[in-house]
Amino acid sequence: MLAIPETERPGYLEARADPVFGHVVTRITGDVGSPIAGVGGQWAEVARHGYSKRAAWNADMSLLHLDRHQGEPGALFLDGRTYAPLFASRLSCTEARWHPLDPERMIYVRGNELGSWRVREDATEILATFEGCDDLHIGPWEGNLSLDGRRIALYGRRGERAVAFAYDLAGRVQYPDIPLDGIEVDWVSVSASGDYLVINGTIDGGGDRTRVFDLEGRPVGPTWEEYGRPSHYDLTLDEDGEDIAVGVSQSHPNMGRVIKRRLRDGKATALTPGGFASHTSTRNTAQPGWAYVTYQTRSENWPPFYDEVVAVKLDGSMTLRRLAHLRTRITDYESEAHAVPSPDGSRVLWACNWEAAEGRPIAAYVVAVPAPPAP
Repeated sequence: MLAIPETERPGYLEARADPVFGHVVTRITGDVGSPIAGVGGQWAEVARHGYSKRAAWNADMSLLHLDRHQGEPGALFLDGRTYAPLFASRLSCTEARWHPLDPERMIYVRGNELGSWRVREDATEILATFEGCDDLHIGPWEGNLSLDGRRIALYGRRGERAVAFAYDLAGRVQYPDIPLDGIEVDWVSVSASGDYLVINGTIDGGGDRTRVFDLEGRPVGPTWEEYGRPSHYDLTLDEDGEDIAVGVSQSHPNMGRVIKRRLRDGKATALTPGGFASHTSTRNTAQPGWAYVTYQTRSENWPPFYDEVVAVKLDGSMTLRRLAHLRTRITDYESEAHAVPSPDGSRVLWACNWEAAEGRPIAAYVVAVPAPPAP
């Protein structure tokens, strides 16, 4: 386990090299109470992105979305390269995601409506409304579009019944409802290819299980009955073009290690030699072949990774790139790092309180690293 040298917290927009790994880290949110230049309002005590599975950058990295700024304005768009504030979020919706290919658009839901939002113009277009269905979510909070932006999975209610279904945005086709009776849903998402619908939650009485369906609602492979195998995972394609889940295994074998699990049959492969991972992101949609993993377990019982973000190759070669120390002390959910990469994998964003004992303030930091080689 590497020691973590003490170092002073960077100032706003100040860039410093991580003293162990050498990569340049920049704080991209301002001091609490200071004005947000060009936008108005003040920087809040919590100024950060959403979650490891929700892309922060748009497709061409020209914009970066901070959707958990707990002040006024409530959400911000920054320049994706200089991090200068550009404008505040202006859409009232339940959830929104960057389109993986179109840098000008986010896809949103509210009520029974699915829509497209051109963020710079603040222009919306309703793509579909779903009669008899309400309280739609993209997940909630953890779902994504397919890598080509064509398909999305939605979770909602028809009366008292919870349902999930896929929708083809290009063809404007709604696939059949999948009833979720007996499932306490954590989240629902379409797979990276758009060919599967993935449901995670309490299934048949067991927590953190996963069930995979095709778009017509037919089960694909067995239920993943082990607890959290994997957990806190993201979806992507591997080097063979297979749909996979990538995250930490919270059951034996491979306890604590990052694994990939093939959606069509549940086959699991270990990707790391040790440690106990926290959250995983594969939002590097333009640079496949890697996952970006947050390690926040503060224990010498789980070497060798400690309070850091690591890039993990998906081919089973155990190839790793240690990027930066997180320097965040977990005091509540907001203080978790939830690292998320840019589409090309050259930058990684996370939330950090710089180990403040009280857990505040929480700012956003970015480490810049050369993009890893293609798989």
